Amino acid sequence: MGDRTTSPSMRFLNILVFLFVLIGNGLAASGKLSGQSIGVIANNYRSLFLPANYVFGIWSLIYFGLFALTVFQALPGAASRRSVQRTGPWWIIIGVLNVAWISTFSFSYFLGALAIMAVLLVALILVFEHVNSGEPRSAGEYWCVTVPTGIYLAWISVAIIANVFQYAHVVNWSGFGIGESTYAVVMMIVATILGLAMSYSRGAWMFPLVVAWALRGIGARYADMSGIAGPAEILMPAGIVGGLGLWWAGRRRATASPIASPRR
Repeated sequence: MGDRTTSPSMRFLNILVFLFVLIGNGLAASGKLSGQSIGVIANNYRSLFLPANYVFGIWSLIYFGLFALTVFQALPGAASRRSVQRTGPWWIIIGVLNVAWISTFSFSYFLGALAIMAVLLVALILVFEHVNSGEPRSAGEYWCVTVPTGIYLAWISVAIIANVFQYAHVVNWSGFGIGESTYAVVMMIVATILGLAMSYSRGAWMFPLVVAWALRGIGARYADMSGIAGPAEILMPAGIVGGLGLWWAGRRRATASPIASPRR
């Protein structure tokens, strides 16, 4: 992704892809794409890492962020913004991957959906690294580009864990004799640690908040299972408080270091 100016055609394509993503997700959510909504399909294979249904409302926040990014990159003068320049064609690729994922999942091609989500995760990591580093960003760049990308990346990082658990149910994986609840708690801890690390090392304060939102949903769905709800209730506030504390510590470290990347 070079520091070249975002061309009018690229900005127009970004708008078209955003509309394509909205339409595709609307069809999948309503069940008009395959005959069953994506939520119903997910609930057909309930793993112990599957959050309560309301948690998936975070997609509304993600799409609002993508809307803000799309509008921002289309504004006059926005093409000169470094963070928009560096996204290059990647938002188009990410949009296509998003629709490919929901399409394969909607038609129950779960292994293919998992593979596509893995590629989507890598693409989001690359974009976030580019928009979150380098020269100082304006408030518009930060809130319309960096923050939406961070929220999207955080959710897909959690969602791919949930999709792995779901696929294990599809293929009836035995787990090498280890209980699914053990795997679920371990991955809740891993997700929390990842949120803490991203908050400190990348200034991604939104990451632990998204992880905590997912853990709250897991605890809510399995409120009658102390082995799941208990750890979720502990990790959720620990992740939020620890994540925001580490974000502040990382910000102070970056401010004190003349060579560190700027943070928010």
